[in-house]
Amino acid sequence: MDSKAGNTEQSARQLSGSQDSPRACLACGVEARRVEARYCSACGRSLDESYLPANALRASYNLQHRRTVSRNVSKASGAPLENSMSSIFPARNSNGASTTALAFVTYSLVPYLGILFCPGAVLMGGVGLYSSYRAPERGGRRASYMGLTFGVLIFCAQLFLWWILYKIPEWAGR
Repeated sequence: MDSKAGNTEQSARQLSGSQDSPRACLACGVEARRVEARYCSACGRSLDESYLPANALRASYNLQHRRTVSRNVSKASGAPLENSMSSIFPARNSNGASTTALAFVTYSLVPYLGILFCPGAVLMGGVGLYSSYRAPERGGRRASYMGLTFGVLIFCAQLFLWWILYKIPEWAGR
């Protein structure tokens, strides 16, 4: 009789989820950190609830922000493989002048009033370019060139818009 009671106790413990090893979340598959955990640490879903298909999508949003440790090593050279995302994004820019130049370029896109920001984009682009040659470790050379180029181009476009603004009354009088 004792063995039957022990078996039912063990099966009840397995059903309630208080096993000796941590449970895995049915929604996202992440293993619980503690044996007595009631909620998943990744998606927040209750470990006692059943799985619904939308949970995997909801859990994937939380897992995107987690850093994964990858130990991919090229078998031929022994060098680490380059992450595909790091090859897409440019290097970090800590050059404040070039970042400011890009902000001026953004503000200069406002029709008519943006002409006020174009000289700032050109000026800060030049300062950022000078700074990028003085301290190459800060980066920002590409952003500085973009600030200079787009500042001049947008200034020309803004001048054209102002020219049209002054010509419209003349064209309407014909």
